[in-house]
Amino acid sequence: MSMPATTSPDVSRFFAVDEVAEPDQLIKFLDVAKALPGITAAKAEILERLGPERAASALDVGCGYGTDVIELAKRVRPGGRAIGLDISEAMITEARRRVAKAGVDVSFKTGDAVALPFEDNTFDICRIETVLQHLAEPGQAVAEMARVTKPSGRIAALEFDLGTLFIDHPDAELSETIRASFTHAAVQGSMGRQLQRLFVEVGLTDVDAAPRVISTSPSFFRLLLGHHVDHLCAAGAIDRDQGRRWWATMDESAAGGYFAGGATAFVVWGTVN
Repeated sequence: MSMPATTSPDVSRFFAVDEVAEPDQLIKFLDVAKALPGITAAKAEILERLGPERAASALDVGCGYGTDVIELAKRVRPGGRAIGLDISEAMITEARRRVAKAGVDVSFKTGDAVALPFEDNTFDICRIETVLQHLAEPGQAVAEMARVTKPSGRIAALEFDLGTLFIDHPDAELSETIRASFTHAAVQGSMGRQLQRLFVEVGLTDVDAAPRVISTSPSFFRLLLGHHVDHLCAAGAIDRDQGRRWWATMDESAAGGYFAGGATAFVVWGTVN
């Protein structure tokens, strides 16, 4: 029996959104991912650690479609400014559309996280979320954030550690094959666990972390892993019937009320000297 086709996006392609045939798929994935309860709690942790209410200037690096920089703009001090930067023109276009609907004052700039187009000591606070995992030089991006943030300014990051991805599934061997292959396809599969070290290495002080287990559902795993599982099936690494049964078993466990799956995300923050 053949496995039904999936329209899941290739979520390993966020480093090159403008090269993807259908970038709207990645935008829709972000809409679902950012609504996960664990993610919303982690976002609240970032805001608490940054303290935007005390800031006059804020930068969101890799802002995507702008949801988080909109929130920064709402919270900075009266008369303050929030800027979102992303390397993708498609994401910046969508961000400008959403900002227009939100009615807040946000500026956007196209640019690279590893070479931020800002002067030293420009911002009071700086954030980055699920971007470093897509970069070949994440340490350089953290160093750039520290460079453009003022002394005593705060920096915070949220990153998943894909090596912690877990699924309670009776076919443990196949689950591990899929997990390992997905993780190895990422640019930085173990980004989350590296964050504290990267913050310390660039000279940030008061560095601390809050690991969070983000639980999810089989439907989200289809979005996250569907494209990748199909690729493995097409390559003959996984039997298609095995793949079909793997998805079906997860659906059955969810229907029975005992599905367990997710991954650990790390929220890390620090202060610029």
